[in-house]
Amino acid sequence: MYNAARSVVDAMRHRSRIGEPLALSALGRHLRRSGRGGVGELQHIARELDALSVIRPAVEAVLA
Repeated sequence: MYNAARSVVDAMRHRSRIGEPLALSALGRHLRRSGRGGVGELQHIARELDALSVIRPAVEAVLA
């Protein structure tokens, strides 16, 4: 099932196809809307899709 968090994870996974600036923009926008609670949801979905190594550093960079 797709939701905003899943779409962001997919954008980060396919950032070479859609462009890294667009993927990072989607991540930043999602984190601003969902707050810190959104981080857990992103990590949960990324773990299921074996993309945690992509999401974790990007989230840390956006939140820094």
